[in-house]
Amino acid sequence: MPRPQKDLSFSVLLDQYGPALTEKQREILTEYYNEDFSLAEIAENYGITRQGVRDAIKHGEAALLALEEKLGMARKEAALQAQLGRLRQLAAQVRTVNSGLYTADARIDRAAAEMLRLLEHMAAQEDADGI
Repeated sequence: MPRPQKDLSFSVLLDQYGPALTEKQREILTEYYNEDFSLAEIAENYGITRQGVRDAIKHGEAALLALEEKLGMARKEAALQAQLGRLRQLAAQVRTVNSGLYTADARIDRAAAEMLRLLEHMAAQEDADGI
């Protein structure tokens, strides 16, 4: 019997709000969503029933959803990433259009290159900060 499809958006919420969960909830959800353990494997690890694991997952999911509903951090992060991606596209497009002109304007090329460097720096900083 195939396992039900997991809602991997909980993995994103777990990354965002994991520290707010109890240690056991965080560990069980991490094993379930990030490490792809089965209910049986998790139950064996914790010495509880599969139903106990399922209940812990459902309680953890509810806590994550409640936190996202109140704080919206994952939603804001996704919107920010989309905006940064769009800015990268626009800066690259400006460079491409400028280079195709009969007389390319070096100022535009430098400005677009700087925008791309700044966007990459911002992305690298987010990765380093764990955002």
